[in-house]
Amino acid sequence: MKERIKKFLTIITLSIMLVSILGSCVSSTRVYIDTDVDDVEVYVDGKKVGTSPTQIVLSNAVWEDPDIVLKKEGYKDLHTTVNKELKGVNLVCGLLFWWPSLFYCYGPKSNQTYIMIPENN
Repeated sequence: MKERIKKFLTIITLSIMLVSILGSCVSSTRVYIDTDVDDVEVYVDGKKVGTSPTQIVLSNAVWEDPDIVLKKEGYKDLHTTVNKELKGVNLVCGLLFWWPSLFYCYGPKSNQTYIMIPENN
């Protein structure tokens, strides 16, 4: 009887751990975009998402590479992309438990800072 209880508790514990690991695999990141000048218009893939500083949610999918355009009167438009980083939890989760997580293992860094260049320079 004690062996059955031990096995049951072990299975429950491992199940909870597995669900926790799988649940922590995320497909997006909340990204904070800031500039050295306030109130810069922020466009992602041609759509205005706010003015700096602002927060947006971007995909962690390895194939996603959004175009970022920053605009402010008196400054040159800045055309750029987001800086990315390896999402370790998704990588480990994909290698050990759930392979689709590997598609979301390289996403944007949570803090993006850009420097605007005045037009007269």
